[in-house]
Amino acid sequence: MRNYIGHWPTNRIDRRTLLLAAGAAFASAHVGRADEPSETSLCQRAEKKGLVFGTQVNAGPLFSLKPYQDAVLRDASMIVPENEMKWRPTHPTALQSNYFNANRIAKFAEDNKLLLRGHTAVWHQNPPAWTNDIIASDDGQKLVLEHARELINHFSGHVMEWDVVNEAIAPEDGMPGNLRNWAPYNKGGIDFIADCFYAAREADPKANLYYNDFSVYYRSQGHRRDAILGFLEKLKSKGAPIDGFGIQSHLIAKAEFDENIYRHFLSEIADLGLKIRATELDVSDVRLEPDIKLRDTIVAAHTKQYLDVLFDEPAVVGLVTWGMTDRFSWLHEGWPRKDRLRQRCLPLDDNFTRKPMWHAIANAFDHAPSR
Repeated sequence: MRNYIGHWPTNRIDRRTLLLAAGAAFASAHVGRADEPSETSLCQRAEKKGLVFGTQVNAGPLFSLKPYQDAVLRDASMIVPENEMKWRPTHPTALQSNYFNANRIAKFAEDNKLLLRGHTAVWHQNPPAWTNDIIASDDGQKLVLEHARELINHFSGHVMEWDVVNEAIAPEDGMPGNLRNWAPYNKGGIDFIADCFYAAREADPKANLYYNDFSVYYRSQGHRRDAILGFLEKLKSKGAPIDGFGIQSHLIAKAEFDENIYRHFLSEIADLGLKIRATELDVSDVRLEPDIKLRDTIVAAHTKQYLDVLFDEPAVVGLVTWGMTDRFSWLHEGWPRKDRLRQRCLPLDDNFTRKPMWHAIANAFDHAPSR
């Protein structure tokens, strides 16, 4: 999975945790004071400020579990498939395309008048096995571009926004331009990535086209911020038809968040003429002690602090959480707690009940500047 900062939490509550909990409890008390009535949904609160609230969905529970579907429809005005539009499920063999679940989600969005984000056309982690030898060859770039065109064209007119390229920056790989060590990038460099955006624009001229990446939020991630900013500047200079930057926002409770550093980074992105959307918000509690009330309080405070800074930037157009409920979060398997407790990382708990994080998001929308 992604590279995260920090160490596993200890098994005792140290003085710093107690102080943090006290501060978070104070912040949480203010988090609950939203301007709108409690029955006002997150998407309604967002819309009043000219923003959009959305969430990731998975076809399994979406079409088999009514409380899950109800939770999505109650709070979201935008949805994005978790895996259903990725390369592996949509083109499992060289001779077979399979859009069944992706099409079901697109129809669900259309039937319920929801906006639909596409995720993701080009991502090094998800090509199906049959592509491995081709991608490593001189024909790899051509195959990736053909896939991107086919996928985006299939949903042309239905998807309002695409993550065209996902996670292409990896300074730790030591490659030119800080690009990830992946054969199509190694051979084509940033010109190939620009071609991906040209292919996307050709496939759907009306969709908004985004570059999507992670780990730019915390003080220690300055090298990644610089690398991504430089990458976006070069992409723009080549005339690539890119409309926005998706900031994944996989946060970590207790990580060192510097509001001024992050404000400056957001303004630098905005100066490039790009829209900004938080595309995959969740808050890992792996560093926190087991106590549920303590975890919920600190997660909510961290969420509110982050979103207040995010929404202050006029270029920000909205927020997508990487799920509505803890029940199906990728974090339980992708980055489990050392004590194996389930993480409390999303707005609703396993039983679809609102948690302090829900109220933190509501409060952040209520106090966001209007667009």
